[in-house]
Amino acid sequence: MDIFMDSYLRANLIAWLPIKKTDKVCYIGKPTDVIAKKLQELSDFTECVAGVCELAAYTKYDYLIRLGKAKQEELDAYAACLSVSGKLILAVENAYGMKYLAGAKDTGAGEYFGAVEALPSAAGMTLLELKTRLAKAGFRWQTAYYPFPDYYFAMSVYSDEYLPKQGELIDQIGNFDAERLVLFEEGKAFDAAVARGKFADFANSYLMAAGKDASGRLANEEGESVCYVKFSNDRGKRHNIRTLVTKSEDGKLHLLKLADNSKAAPQIERIKKTSRTLRELYRGTDFLVNGYTERKNGIELEFLRGHTLEEELDALLEQGQKKAAFDKMLEAFAAIRSIRDLKEFEMTDAFVEVFGQQELPAGLLSAPVSDIDLIMPNIFIGEDGSKTIIDYEWSFHFPVPLNFTIYRGIHYYADTTAMRRTLDPEALYEKAGICRQELTAYAAMEEAFQAYVLLGHTPMRQLYRECGKPAYHISSVLHVVDELERRRALQIYFDRGNGFCEADTVTYHSKALDGTYHLQIPIGEDVAKLRIDPGSQACTVEIERLSLGGKSGINLEFISNGHKMAGTMYLFDTDDPNILLTKLPAGPKTLFLDMRIESMSLAAAEWIAPKIDAKYKLKKILKK
Repeated sequence: MDIFMDSYLRANLIAWLPIKKTDKVCYIGKPTDVIAKKLQELSDFTECVAGVCELAAYTKYDYLIRLGKAKQEELDAYAACLSVSGKLILAVENAYGMKYLAGAKDTGAGEYFGAVEALPSAAGMTLLELKTRLAKAGFRWQTAYYPFPDYYFAMSVYSDEYLPKQGELIDQIGNFDAERLVLFEEGKAFDAAVARGKFADFANSYLMAAGKDASGRLANEEGESVCYVKFSNDRGKRHNIRTLVTKSEDGKLHLLKLADNSKAAPQIERIKKTSRTLRELYRGTDFLVNGYTERKNGIELEFLRGHTLEEELDALLEQGQKKAAFDKMLEAFAAIRSIRDLKEFEMTDAFVEVFGQQELPAGLLSAPVSDIDLIMPNIFIGEDGSKTIIDYEWSFHFPVPLNFTIYRGIHYYADTTAMRRTLDPEALYEKAGICRQELTAYAAMEEAFQAYVLLGHTPMRQLYRECGKPAYHISSVLHVVDELERRRALQIYFDRGNGFCEADTVTYHSKALDGTYHLQIPIGEDVAKLRIDPGSQACTVEIERLSLGGKSGINLEFISNGHKMAGTMYLFDTDDPNILLTKLPAGPKTLFLDMRIESMSLAAAEWIAPKIDAKYKLKKILKK
């Protein structure tokens, strides 16, 4: 958990706020955590306090930032400490957040479904509850933001002005604080919520911006309100950027790309250069290139309206039009190949630095600049039918085989989901003219490229694989339970004078996961003998009651193939344990059976059994 809490990525939650150097900022939290350090970078007047009781009533802050709690008395105190135009930034968990419904533990109560059940210590609350409390505290304007995956690790921040599209909410960072269940696929559930207009109800977290001045709002230096933020900073620092959508007072939307830190400024400059070069290379083809204008610390790209080619292909597949989707992809690849100034590919030192030394067939073509990220979601279909290349950040100004771009277009679409795989990626590669040798080389190039993007940085997904807590998928849990219950199933055999047989049995399953049984078994007057099989593998059996007529304790004689351990505990070092009752009284009767079965490995039971027998043999010798 410490690795997660100390990650600079946690500061994404507040890094985008339009805090000025001269703003007076109060952070309720530790002065050493990453949130405090980021705020200290943004403002020269940042102070940290441990809690609401340390707030000075006479101090008026421009920003007061609190993560994790929203009690009414605290909100009242925050309002009193803000300047007239001051802003409260408050992050809380959603009681009905998708990940908590799917099986993540509430962080306040530390219990499954703690907020859903409204446990007193649960941290989550609904958006309506949050808005009501803020209004009661005197906050006259409120703006709700939705950090994704949650406020602990915000890689995107949405708002009602810019909600997610289907397919966007798939990058779920794992659980570092506690084990969790996975009751359903959150990505699919979020897609359904988005389609039904219910995303806000099931967002994992809320980030509220609120103020006392009714005319106030959260705006940048240009007077634009922030509608959306996407961080691309879980990689090498010089590649870290962020994408924002802002809205000016006239209602116009703006798409910005900014450097996430000073080292990433060259990344923005390369985007500018790429835009100019691609425009020239694709002049006269079916493709336009999204243009840009200068902005402080970055650029503003044209804000386009329409949909991506990825969305169009998905719609075709959902309608069962597989051939149409197949042909449309080939049509896009033909447009990509229509680029100007193609030359035969030559491997350079710059290529090897990014993609590694590769064995490639001769005769491959390349262009002066290569947008290797020209994949289906980065081809935008305008409302007028025009096709525009967007998000060309990963372009290189040295030769790269054009077929590698085609390969990535197929790989990152047709080889991602079950629905998309119906397009048959192998057939697409073949039809696109990509041979087997290329496929091997391009897979290696992709791996080398991903390492280049990271520049030695360990991404959070890798940290989760190394340090995260277990996530138990419900299907796996049920399989384990089913297998456990199968092995611990208690089977009763009745001998009616002709011996025991499978046809005359009754099987019982424990109603508790601990293998406990409390049974009342009717025995017919024709039953001469009874056999109890406690499971189908080595086990220990604790017999609390084995009697007729409801008597307590063990009142019936029996023999078994087990070893008595102590008291009423027996060890069975066999996969066919059984307890045999041979002296049953005449007439109908009821067997009362209370026992607990604990399965164990046969090897362990076989190792323990001789030691038990030796112990009791020694006791008998000492008694004599």
